[in-house]
Amino acid sequence: MRKQLVLALAAVCTVLTASAEYRAGFARMDTTPPPGIPIPGYFEKRVADGLLDPICVECVAVSDGETAALICSVDNLHLSDPFFKIAFPAITEATGIPRDRIYVHSTHTHTGPVAWPRGSFTEEENRLVRDYVGQLVKKLSEAGCAALADLAPTKIAAAKTVCTGISAIRRYRMKDGSVRTNPGLANPDVEGPLGTPDETLQVVRFKRTGAPDIAIVNFGTHPDTIGGTKYSADWPGVVRKTFEAGVGDGVKCLFLNAAQGDVNHCIRNPSPGRAALARADVHFHMGRAVAGVAMGVWDVCEEIPDGKVRGAVTAVQLPANVPTADEIKWVELFDAGKKDQIPLGGMEIKTLTSPGSRVRTLRNGPDHFEVLISSIVIGDSIAFAGLPCEPFVDIGRDIKAQSPFRTTIISCLTNGAEGYVPSTKAHKEGGYEGLSSRFAAPTGDLMVAAQVEQLKKLNKKEETK
Repeated sequence: MRKQLVLALAAVCTVLTASAEYRAGFARMDTTPPPGIPIPGYFEKRVADGLLDPICVECVAVSDGETAALICSVDNLHLSDPFFKIAFPAITEATGIPRDRIYVHSTHTHTGPVAWPRGSFTEEENRLVRDYVGQLVKKLSEAGCAALADLAPTKIAAAKTVCTGISAIRRYRMKDGSVRTNPGLANPDVEGPLGTPDETLQVVRFKRTGAPDIAIVNFGTHPDTIGGTKYSADWPGVVRKTFEAGVGDGVKCLFLNAAQGDVNHCIRNPSPGRAALARADVHFHMGRAVAGVAMGVWDVCEEIPDGKVRGAVTAVQLPANVPTADEIKWVELFDAGKKDQIPLGGMEIKTLTSPGSRVRTLRNGPDHFEVLISSIVIGDSIAFAGLPCEPFVDIGRDIKAQSPFRTTIISCLTNGAEGYVPSTKAHKEGGYEGLSSRFAAPTGDLMVAAQVEQLKKLNKKEETK
């Protein structure tokens, strides 16, 4: 295998030096592990006992003829720092692409395998997890090599539209003044949602010569429609499959989930048809809806200038969400069996009192955390802005509004997994996400500022060439 990777890389280097023409390539690898691995995403343990649809890695390689970058998407809840400490060097060794031009996104499916061992797992479960981690690193490296070997001349086009009616704010103001996440669609105590979903859908089209076109589809909401104990890519997998089948001509599709920390599929007051959908069918409806809207603009994507491929990774210091005296008191009441004395309910009390909760882990600090913000840009036209967290939709909106790039693609859980980052306003309002976030209220504004500054610096580099 090592010899094959070296030969593939040598062939890619020949292609890159032979022409300065802009190129793009695609690869997909099936990374479905065997049953027996825990599935993260809920407050209770689930162990996979089967498969609904394949768990995959996709990779799009882009090259300006001199510099290349990799944009990858993984069917997973998230990939943590320990994983990337292994994965980044391996991908660079296999492909020759440096760390600042490797962009690895998790779609956040809640029916994907966990990707790092845990102390709460059995010895056999952790053995399977370690095997999966090794295979996933290998597949990411192989996908990078295969996408580079697939490079073909391309023109770039993009379109922006909206996909309505499938994403909803999941945080609500209750009639008693409290804030609840997922309070129940029929809950009579709901006053109204706190915000509006970002229904923007973006498509980047690589119109290749002598090879099938490539699509990157970008839309944001939680992939948590299926539940259960069987592996599935959830609705993002349906997006890819439906889009590729609908467009035809061998087109390939990679999906990037946008800012999605406070949105999901739970629509209040849905249409009768939507309300009648069985849970097992919701992901088909959502995936087909997103794919259908993307197909609707596919043929009218507007060509835009290409340019130098550049990437950046910036370390940002963010304040820790140190627990308050009341929060510490509530955990102590819970541990003493006095749950009824805690003025919280539902997901809020669960996240506050769980074994790995923020209150328990940050009781003694630290005061700050360092996180890494990532971007890949193409000329002065397209930017891929990767946040290593689950950002609220207003964070994505603010970055896009302030970005100097014509098309800015936001993706959550990119090159890291730092948990929820509410907007500063939402953090102060309260709720499950703010209670669980290890970052304090100003973090939303700080993260927007850091990402925008990174994009502006990358844009200036292009302007000076």
